[in-house]
Amino acid sequence: MKVSDSQHFRKMVAGWCMIVAPLLFVVGFSVSPRLETSATKQLAAAAGHVDRFYIATVVMFVGLALFLGAILGLVHMMRERGTAYGHIGGAVAVIGLLFTMAGLSLQLMIWLMAKDGVTAADTQLLHRFIHAGGVAPFTVLGYVLAIGLIAMAMGLYRARLVDWWMAAFIAVGSVLVEVAFPAHALWLAIVGSAFLFVGFGSIGMMVLRETDTDWEHTPEYRGFRPAAGMR
Repeated sequence: MKVSDSQHFRKMVAGWCMIVAPLLFVVGFSVSPRLETSATKQLAAAAGHVDRFYIATVVMFVGLALFLGAILGLVHMMRERGTAYGHIGGAVAVIGLLFTMAGLSLQLMIWLMAKDGVTAADTQLLHRFIHAGGVAPFTVLGYVLAIGLIAMAMGLYRARLVDWWMAAFIAVGSVLVEVAFPAHALWLAIVGSAFLFVGFGSIGMMVLRETDTDWEHTPEYRGFRPAAGMR
């Protein structure tokens, strides 16, 4: 890792974050019990699989923490070309990421309720919390993570920093994951995470393999091919 070499170390951290973070999303969603928006149903799902629910929550927390490094890595790649996409998309993505982490912290409260035995009071408290007006902005702002990632994917492609399919996998994957929650579709979250893993993972491998000079001045993607219909 060459910790003393700040330039090389940043490159390695960014590359590994791009690979590991979405992989943890796949693992977390695969382990997780079903997704529910109803307090009663979500508590029942957690109570039926207490250990799985806790493991999934912890894995997702670690994945989201590493995802910050992946986002900042993309911003770094676009600092010379596609700068506006990188700055705006990156800022929006980070905001969405932070609010997503805040929302995920609710899972720990649900786990504790399920672990100690769900009571009527627990159900009422969780219902009031979910439907409280002050909580709504946190939920909504969590969804802007996808908007930021789509903007960054567009910037990466327009700046010719990645191939079109890498950008497409990031954009499609982010949308699928966000849609999965209101749709109660855990399989959709798993598929979306897999898309993110392919998109981010491919870029991460490219970052790990490139020279430190290329990392500091990201070149045009070698072997760049425009998408069909965009020639």
